This record gives sequence, structure tokens and C-alpha cells, in this order.
Amino acid sequence: MFFICNNSLLFDPEAHAISLVGQPESVLTLSAPAVRLLQEFIKHKGRDLSREELITRVWEEFGFTPSGNNLNKAVSELRKNFQALGEGHEFIVTVPRFGFRFEADVIFQPTESAPPAVPEAAPEPAVEQPAGYKRLSRKWWLVLAILTLSAMMVGLYFSRRLEITVPATLKPVQEKIAGCRFWLVNDHGRPLVLSKMAELLKQNNVACDREQYNIYYFSAHFSLAAADEVFIGACPVSETSLCKTIRYKSGAEE
Repeated sequence: MFFICNNSLLFDPEAHAISLVGQPESVLTLSAPAVRLLQEFIKHKGRDLSREELITRVWEEFGFTPSGNNLNKAVSELRKNFQALGEGHEFIVTVPRFGFRFEADVIFQPTESAPPAVPEAAPEPAVEQPAGYKRLSRKWWLVLAILTLSAMMVGLYFSRRLEITVPATLKPVQEKIAGCRFWLVNDHGRPLVLSKMAELLKQNNVACDREQYNIYYFSAHFSLAAADEVFIGACPVSETSLCKTIRYKSGAEE
């Protein structure tokens, strides 16, 4: 599930991530206490919450030692992340001698429900999956969710309803750039030009010559715009590194 605050901040509790809407490259990671605290604020937005009830709901009910100092640290972490994203609005207001109040308009965006079960079909030929696929599955779905939501927000900008379909399987690209392997989520009929991709990855500090990556390519076209919106997820095969997201406009090919 996602929460959008004041039409500017995107909060994903499951991924412990917060970013600017339509700017997946701005994503910041929150600690577990900060995530639980922000969820509690959103649940009771506009209401004065005492320090005691916040400590109870965010720490004690989850089996952690209640502490006013922990509450102060979590509030400070949230405020610093809001400022780091350039938000001038004061989301968390201090209520003197009482507690805090969260002031924001919040939109709840649930995840899609799983489809009903269907009779088991005959097995299909195995489809090759990226190296480290199981290990990176959570990172991949986070990147896909951010890319899809970004494309939807761009669609709203052009005042047109957008329907985005994500394929059940990824389409591998035969060519590679050093240690970078490419997978098409949706190319919208536009061929992937690896010569341009190499320079774009280099500009965004994706070093294919030093590390192995799975590169996921997603393209969306809007009829009122002269260019396609392209979203790229670069996920290192290594477990110790995080995925990167890249967005740019691609003009029509001659």
C-alpha cells in the first residue's frame, strides 16, 4: 500500500521508503520505528496525540521498551527526511506539554488484490529469469511499483487517463553492456538503443564495468506529449547494494 501526503510525498510502509511523487530517484529509507510512527500519525491525522499514547502504540504494543527518548529520535528522523526532500510544510506539529499533531491531506493507494484461483494449466516452457532473481525479488517489485506510480502521475499531468499493463514475465534482451543484463518490462514498440543506454547509465553512476546489474526498462507513451516517458530500474546482483531508478524523456526515433 502507498500513502500520498499533500500530493507531494509518497510513503511506502512495506518498503520503509519515502520519496517525492513522480521522482523515484529521490527515495529515502526510514527506520522501523519511524515507519510505525508515521503510520500512527497518518491514521490519526489532524488529531492531537499525547506522547504517552504514541509511545504505547509505536513501541510497547510491538514488544519494545517504551522510551520518550526513542519517540524524540523517531520524530527528529521524520522531520529531517521531510526537509531533505525539500518539503517546507510542517507535517509534524509540536503540541506544547502534550505531544504532536500530524497535519496533511493523505490519499490512501491500496495494492491490487490477488486474482481468484483458476484451474491449473499445462506447464509452460521455463522462462529465464535474471541472475539473483529470488534474492532481488523484493527490490524488483519496489522498483516496479515506483516506476508504475511515476508513470501514472505523469499521465495525470497530461490530463489523460492512463492504463498501464505489466507483463507476467520479463523479456530478456540478448545484448549486454559489460556486467549489465537488460530486461524489458514494456518497451511500447520503441526499440532499446544500447549505445544511448550506456551513456545514460554512466551519467547515473551505474558502473557496468565494475559491478553486475539487472537493468529493467519501462516505457510509457502519452499522445499529448512529443516524447515517451522512460523509467529504468538498475538493481545490482549483489545483496549489499540498493536499486537505483532513472527517469528521462525519449524523443521519437526517426
